[in-house]
Amino acid sequence: MKLWKGTFNWAGEVYEMFTHAINSEKAYLNFCSQLSKKLKIGKRTVMFKFDGSNDNYYIKEIKK
Repeated sequence: MKLWKGTFNWAGEVYEMFTHAINSEKAYLNFCSQLSKKLKIGKRTVMFKFDGSNDNYYIKEIKK
């Protein structure tokens, strides 16, 4: 598994998180789950906000 860093901008608040995942798609899903728990909202709402239509999140591989 690889270590990923996610930076997400939710309404001007920046959240930085880390997760282990096989690829960036799985990391994205993990980050959406983490953020939904932090913000106490549904995972689908988070995924809708970060659907790729805006430049409001960044996922980077840290370590293989």
